Amino acid sequence: MWMRYSKWILSSSKNSSLPYFRLIQQFRTQISRNSLQPKPRRSIKNFDESNILRVEPQTEIHRSHLLIRPTIFTVGFVGCSFVTCAIWQYESHRNKLRKIKERWQLKEKPQQISSQLKNIWRDISESKRVIGTIIGLNLIVFLAWRVKRFEPFLLKYFTSSPYKPNVSSMLLSTFSHYNGIHFFCNMYVLWSFSDPVIRIFGKEQFFAVFLSGGVISSWLSYVFKIVTRTPNISLGASGSIMALLGAICTQFPDAQLAIIFLPFFTFSAKSALISMVSFDLFGTIMRWRFLDHSAHLGGVLFGIFYVKYGYKLMWESLTSVVQRWHQLREKFK
Repeated sequence: MWMRYSKWILSSSKNSSLPYFRLIQQFRTQISRNSLQPKPRRSIKNFDESNILRVEPQTEIHRSHLLIRPTIFTVGFVGCSFVTCAIWQYESHRNKLRKIKERWQLKEKPQQISSQLKNIWRDISESKRVIGTIIGLNLIVFLAWRVKRFEPFLLKYFTSSPYKPNVSSMLLSTFSHYNGIHFFCNMYVLWSFSDPVIRIFGKEQFFAVFLSGGVISSWLSYVFKIVTRTPNISLGASGSIMALLGAICTQFPDAQLAIIFLPFFTFSAKSALISMVSFDLFGTIMRWRFLDHSAHLGGVLFGIFYVKYGYKLMWESLTSVVQRWHQLREKFK
């Protein structure tokens, strides 16, 4: 199967070079002074109470210990995402069969206004509904960044860093953009690739891959920051989008792609994939900090793995889960 995407763009990463350093300067200074010294064990303490990113005072934290909770969260979240995806697919299939049966049995009735509105929503393609929902969530968070009183809350829960106590930010940061260009580029790429991705995966697998890719990219970013003792924060949907790009370029290596600003210059998906991996690997090794290259790398590698091996491994193991769900459903019917 050949596919051609006329427009695409490699978006900016989970960008840590943001103009709100006035909110995190104390955090980075405290981390660099107390936890990034070349000592076998470190003490992170004496944080001011107003610091929303503080960790527990007077506790010694080894670098490897900082990864325990994020690793548990990543494994658990990815597993739950695909279990939920399998059950969701099963329920979607049942609902489709039920609706087909009802159409044959029931006569057409005059449509009410509520039914007409539902039909308008249903007339929109499934891929646009799914991507529109994700873009809407990102837009809400993006607009919330414009409200000053929301900044402490967003900085705490919607930016990711291994030096923060809450692991939920590994997921929530995927829906967070502070910079307008960053937001536009990521959402444009997501919108451009929505139709082929949803057709390949279906909406259920799409959500599982999108969310899992975001969490895995955050986890690899955590590893990089702990190893290099980097106190930067990250945010953005780039890790999830790179997972989708990695998956679709692996599935269709001969597909022809083009950059939005250079539509006359086309190249194969295989070439794009090699370029992305090489660029982010080099950026990670060189410790470039304008983009979160390690997060990009984690996302694209997960997408490649899912298409090559993960799909078969995960769905073979989830067959028993769906069968068990069916038995429980029939039992309590």
